[in-house]
Formats: sequence, structure tokens, C-alpha cells
Amino acid sequence: MRGFTEVKELMADLTIPYEIVEHPASHSTAESDAYIEGHPGSRSKTLVLANKKSNHFYMVIMDDDKNLDMEALAEKIGVNRLHLVSEGRLADLMGLTPGIVSFFGLAGTSYDNFEIYFDQAMLDRNEIMTLHPNDNTKTIFFAMADCFKILDAFGYPYQIINL
Repeated sequence: MRGFTEVKELMADLTIPYEIVEHPASHSTAESDAYIEGHPGSRSKTLVLANKKSNHFYMVIMDDDKNLDMEALAEKIGVNRLHLVSEGRLADLMGLTPGIVSFFGLAGTSYDNFEIYFDQAMLDRNEIMTLHPNDNTKTIFFAMADCFKILDAFGYPYQIINL
């Protein structure tokens, strides 16, 4: 899966209702927030991290207004050190660039070295998820519970943790 058309097809196949807000291209969560102001939902950000050897990957989905303490996360998940993956590695893994990263980029992949974590506070905060559907000129809104339905369809396990 690489584009918005495929995201729409996925949502239809899984019978997941959603809303799309189109807007100018945004390259940060702050820009996106301005474009979708007034719409309900948790404003999320997705970070893709790697271990020290860059041979195991971690997707972290959390509120966009929260800062991630990578040292605390590394300790919590039993990893020595974490770092953000490079733009090139992100493109190799998911076919995406920074600013449009979401779990939709995992469709059609089958990595056994990829872990997904959701922040419990984000899940508790709102019932609606917002993120870019592999296109930074759109924001998709859908039920938070459907995130798990999508990841189950992709075959990726996930964990809910306190960040």
C-alpha cells in the first residue's frame, strides 16, 4: 500500500467508516492541527524508531502534543538504545516520507522485526483517531478501535503502553 487510493480501498474492504478532510500539504503536526481545527479526535503522531543496530523497528503512535522520552521507552521495552530511523530507511521500510508516516504504510509488508506501540493516554483521551492516510494533503478520521482492526488485517501485533 502506498497511496490514499489504497487506504480508501482498505477502509471499504474492512467496512470501516471514516471522514476525510482535505487541506494544503502539511509537514508537521502543528500545520495539520491548524487545518483540522474544530474536528473532534486525538491528534496523533507516528514515530518509527530503531534499535542501536538498526535491525529491529518500533512504531510509536501517540498524541501529537506529547514528547517521547526515548530512554524511558527503551527501558520499558527492554532495548539498549533507540533512535529515529533515517528518511531513507523509512522510505525503504514503508515507502513513506517524514510527515505522512502512519500504520497504513505497513499494509502489504510482513516484517517480523517490527513492533507497534500505542500510548494509553491517547486512547483514553478520545474515541476518534486522526492521521494522514499516506498523503499529507488529507487527514482521515475514524474510530480509535478500528486502528486495531486494521493492524489485525495487516497481521501486525501491537501493544498499548503508558508513555
